[in-house]
Amino acid sequence: MAIFVLAHAHRDEECRVAYAAWRGFPSPLRGRDVTASCAAGDHRMFWTVEAADADRALAQLPPYLAERTHASEVNAVAIR
Repeated sequence: MAIFVLAHAHRDEECRVAYAAWRGFPSPLRGRDVTASCAAGDHRMFWTVEAADADRALAQLPPYLAERTHASEVNAVAIR
């Protein structure tokens, strides 16, 4: 399994839709906290997930979010 950071962005007027998209969508991410900047006015959300590939990582999001999300495979790197 690889680790992906999912970076989602939406406009201010789409904020309610971004949160409502989760209703009725089964996902291992439901019920977990998300790092989000909506309250600060930037309207971005970030998840760190495990998946076999980027498509499977994005499949953990409702379609509305997945279509507006970039999946980046990441690894831990020591900064020395």
